[in-house]
Amino acid sequence: MEGLKRYWPLLLLAALLLGGIGWWVNRQAEKAQVEEELAQAQGIVRVLSATFANKAALKVGEVNGTLDVTSVDPGAIPALRSAQKATIPYSVGYTLDLSALGADDYRWDPASRTLVIRVPLVTAEPPNIDEAKRSVHGTSGIFVTRGASTNLARRASQLATAEAGRIAAEPKNLAKAQANAETVVADLAKAPLDAAGLGPVTVRVVTPASGVRDGERWDVSRSIEQVLAERRQAR
Repeated sequence: MEGLKRYWPLLLLAALLLGGIGWWVNRQAEKAQVEEELAQAQGIVRVLSATFANKAALKVGEVNGTLDVTSVDPGAIPALRSAQKATIPYSVGYTLDLSALGADDYRWDPASRTLVIRVPLVTAEPPNIDEAKRSVHGTSGIFVTRGASTNLARRASQLATAEAGRIAAEPKNLAKAQANAETVVADLAKAPLDAAGLGPVTVRVVTPASGVRDGERWDVSRSIEQVLAERRQAR
């Protein structure tokens, strides 16, 4: 027993040394994992930034139909007042600008292999009024001058444009276009990710308002590089 006590300092030193080596090995493994996650995230950002760089006006939806409008020309005097009923086809496209996406718009969770892409809201284009397919159902007035006819047609176009813009701005139509935009962006992202050899990746697309709904709660104010760099410093 006395002999064993003599070796306790050496045994304690050996235990501390082995523990330190184990801690160092684990530390290096953790750092290597974070470095790999960072490199993977940066690679994803580069691939998708190149893919979306020229997508300044990506078409993601359209609302269309026909509008019945009644235009009125007051005339120089009340007796020359005229009116016209017409049906005019219209269409309004929705676009999404992806050209300004940066590293802070991507969130990568390596554990679940989920990529979250934050995109802006869709915007409605100016309404397109198909004047060539305008159909007139009736014109009223004692005497409709050429100038009055021109005014009636112009007024009908203005009314149709305003109404088409109102329809395009309806929440249900905007929501439908936004949902379609999320599908389009996810499909666009999957092809280059597959080509880059990253393996199976789940892509989710959100807007700034919706944020990250599940999985790891990334801080949306920081980029991928910042989040992973802080992890690296903490380990």
